[in-house]
Amino acid sequence: MAEFFVDPYKKYYDTLQTMTDITSESTAMATAASTAATSIGSVSSDIGSSDWKEQGVTILSSSTLSSLKSNIEIIGNNISNSLAAACEIAIGSMLPELENLKTEDENYEAIKKELNELVVPVQYDDEGNTTSEYRLYLSQKNSLEYKLSESERKCKAYQSNVDGFVSQIKAKDAAIQEIKKTVVTADGVKELTVLDYDANSKLVKVSFNGEEFYVVNTKVSVSEYAKYVQENGICQNKGLLDGQCMILSQYYAMDLMRGTFTSKDRMANLKDSPATRINDYVKSETEEPILEYIYEEAMAGRPTVLQVSQVNSYKGWRHLVTVVGFKSDVKSYKDLNPDNILVLDCVDGKIQTLGQSRSEGGHERRLFAQGGYYFARGATDEFLAKEVNNGKTQYA
Repeated sequence: MAEFFVDPYKKYYDTLQTMTDITSESTAMATAASTAATSIGSVSSDIGSSDWKEQGVTILSSSTLSSLKSNIEIIGNNISNSLAAACEIAIGSMLPELENLKTEDENYEAIKKELNELVVPVQYDDEGNTTSEYRLYLSQKNSLEYKLSESERKCKAYQSNVDGFVSQIKAKDAAIQEIKKTVVTADGVKELTVLDYDANSKLVKVSFNGEEFYVVNTKVSVSEYAKYVQENGICQNKGLLDGQCMILSQYYAMDLMRGTFTSKDRMANLKDSPATRINDYVKSETEEPILEYIYEEAMAGRPTVLQVSQVNSYKGWRHLVTVVGFKSDVKSYKDLNPDNILVLDCVDGKIQTLGQSRSEGGHERRLFAQGGYYFARGATDEFLAKEVNNGKTQYA
């Protein structure tokens, strides 16, 4: 009866010995995923450069296919870094050690059987001397006991090695990346998907358009407020506060921080105005102080209002947007640029990167110096004390 080649080791062996092809099969799966991702990238490129302009083509080429390609790449990486690596450990290292354990356990049982079958001969002869048969018995017994001890040591070492390989395989779980879900509504508005949330954190990690960002952790979530804006037409393209992007962007920032949903009618009539609440500001002839300000405010969990370019900026005209976050690889304000700053743009009420191209539904904006000055606004200390940091989870 086996003493060391027992469950779970026997189950491992019985399973793996029938699956020796899984290493090559998993490698083939990773190659297939890589090929599929490349093909989808080519399709997306072909569509993007084609003359096809029907409704939905922009979403298909810039969002749907790119998201699909990204997720297939993630699947491929998961197969390579986790599944294939685990299979290699299981078949290349663990199975041979299990075979060693099985063989040594059989050897252990054979030695044990031989030892148990030894017959103790007469110890002394008529003259009181130890018999040669007894001396031979002792020699055999000592030899077998030593061999049994060595066999036990080897079996336990094989078990320990197998346990180590099991731990290595389980550790491969940490390399698995989650599939990124990018939601696009019927009108082409991309939504945020929360990846990691901590109620006490100033920032929330989200997925947007297949990439990871941090957004401010406000009393009303950025995603929820953007949905409210879209559902109620609270943007300039829907006829609200046309020409007054400053005040509309301030409404967005105010609502997010204090936890309110100011109605379209109240905004149109400038009720409960945010002008004095979002009135802390930085003005500079260079971009750096502005970027530092919006970065530090975001790190504190607060949105800001940023002066940016528009189609008529060549005439000196400006636009203002509400900054709500930045890409996850940004480590300081010095890393900020139009392609990694996330905003809620009051012209269409959509979440987008500041520099998002027009072909992708954006406005290709950048920081803009009107009259020679870059500009940003944020929450005043009084507003924060009275209406934000007031111990309430949502403004009442």
